[in-house]
Amino acid sequence: MQNKFGLKDFVLLLVVVVIGLMVFANLWQEDRRFSDVRDIAQKVNSLEQRLARVQTSLESGAVAMPVAGGDGRTGSVTPARGGTPAAGNATSEAPWARPGVEVRWWPVPSFQNDPRNAADFAVGGTFTEIFEGQPPTITPFRFADVYGRRINDIVTETLGRYNPESLKLEGVLAEAWQYDPNGMWARFKIRDNARFSDGAPITAEDVRWTYAEYMFNPQIEADRFRSVFIGSVKEVKVVSDKVVDFIYEKPLFSNLSLAVTLNIVPKHIFSQFTETQINQSTGLLVGSGPFKLERFAPDDQWKPGQDLVLVRNEEYWGAKPALASLRYTVIQDRLSALTAYTNGVGDMMRPTPKQFELQAEEPDFASKHDPLRWFNMRGGYSFIAWNGGKRGEKLTPFADKRVRLAMTHLIDRDRIRRDIDKNITRPATSPFSSETPQSNPDIKPWPYDLEKAKQLLTEAGWVDRNNDGLLDNERGDSFSWQLTFGQGSEGVLQMATYIKDQCALVGIKCELAPTDWAIFQDLLNKRDFDAITFAWSASAPESDPFQIWHSSQAAGQGDNFIQWMSPEADKLIDEGRATVDDAKRMQVWHKLHAVMHEEQPYTFMSETPWLRFVNKRIKNVHTYKSGIEQVEYYIPAQPTMMPN
Repeated sequence: MQNKFGLKDFVLLLVVVVIGLMVFANLWQEDRRFSDVRDIAQKVNSLEQRLARVQTSLESGAVAMPVAGGDGRTGSVTPARGGTPAAGNATSEAPWARPGVEVRWWPVPSFQNDPRNAADFAVGGTFTEIFEGQPPTITPFRFADVYGRRINDIVTETLGRYNPESLKLEGVLAEAWQYDPNGMWARFKIRDNARFSDGAPITAEDVRWTYAEYMFNPQIEADRFRSVFIGSVKEVKVVSDKVVDFIYEKPLFSNLSLAVTLNIVPKHIFSQFTETQINQSTGLLVGSGPFKLERFAPDDQWKPGQDLVLVRNEEYWGAKPALASLRYTVIQDRLSALTAYTNGVGDMMRPTPKQFELQAEEPDFASKHDPLRWFNMRGGYSFIAWNGGKRGEKLTPFADKRVRLAMTHLIDRDRIRRDIDKNITRPATSPFSSETPQSNPDIKPWPYDLEKAKQLLTEAGWVDRNNDGLLDNERGDSFSWQLTFGQGSEGVLQMATYIKDQCALVGIKCELAPTDWAIFQDLLNKRDFDAITFAWSASAPESDPFQIWHSSQAAGQGDNFIQWMSPEADKLIDEGRATVDDAKRMQVWHKLHAVMHEEQPYTFMSETPWLRFVNKRIKNVHTYKSGIEQVEYYIPAQPTMMPN
């Protein structure tokens, strides 16, 4: 058979060739278009970086330029960050200031480590952190846990803050302040350009209203925050639109820091809500910080169980963060949290000591993630809190300090730090960090001593009276108690199980009560527990013991939820707060430390470092003395890929 190449075949071949040429031309054109887009994107990114660096220079003061303050003075932007600018003549340089008292000016706040100086800096992206506990509310002054605090500190702002590296106070919303040499007042000048996320300016009235009519409204359930200011601030007075005074009842060492670190909320928004609405709210949160809630909807608030999403506040008056959003998701089971994290669900998580020990040694894990461990001011301490008052209508066994001390002797804390904490923690003997001068260096941890525990229990009247193997008191009640702890942590469960076994050795029945974190606060408020274990996290370099330890804070919903009543401790707390001289105040705190050591209101377990796993895609992560600064993070731009 002969193959003939006819006209029809020629036409068909011609069509195929034409189509091929068209496809090739189209691909070539698309390639050029893609290349052009890529070049434009690179140029835009380069311009963004250059613009960001210029903005950094202006904000940090690296470029001197004339500025005009709200008081009419002129000068140049100070190049220092977080320093103490020289005080000028108060009357000539600051008409708003009280005459004859030093004025401390503060440069425009910026990043401690500016991400915009990095060669691969880029704007955008979402950072996701896994929380191991569920905050029941994030409403200002209503939250009761570290998670609520973390969110509020990003969304709301204060007049000042502790510098992340030096831990010295510096201005944020306040561009300047005066502090009475006698400690009876402080005056603050608010920055003219400071504004809330809806664009409304921050005024002295917002500061006054936040303190007097929101936090100190007795109908609002904010007892723990009010307690910190009791005996300190007498009144907050508006001097002018941008100037506010804090008037103090008496000189206290913490007077200035209390005023400086008060989170400010917008009056024009929160005054719309009733006390009941605020008390029942879960997500009423608005501020002036670098991030804001993705959606502020009073009638459809964020609720526990939902991911919490913050987006960059485009109205932010300061140095804007690079990240477009922050997402917080809750996974309470620690094994599940680690699995989710390694599968890319999160960029940061807090591992258990065991997880930290195992994963940090894995080469594949370490190539993709940074295991971070450091002690900082927010690390805090873990403890077992003994309810020394009534649970319901009945006193707990721990009302007797001999019993509390016996329980401390019963627990081998060195073993717990070794076997459960994997030697990453260090012994605690009080609420004062051993790194600070507040801690009494002469106090040593009570040793593990089973025989001493038995002796103390006998002295307290707990003996086996009916030969059933359980200790009984004179009324014939068996020594039975319940240990409440947060569920989801393997390490805490191991510790609780160990304590239960130790109690059995001396004839005490211990029941374990794992509890969802969301109802922890309700149990504390109602004093509905025998003993409870978790950890406190500090918010200042020097701890004020009044909030947790003073007997006046045992009433209502105060943080003395163990109902510890110690006249000697109360006297020392009052004396220490009123002692302005640092060296003399430390001596008072040392005496208080000794009282706590003898009475054991808590069994102080360990001082805890921060542990974090961070995905290496997140850049500019620093371990500060103050904790972490997520506003400094950025995600590098991904390289543009050419088509095949």
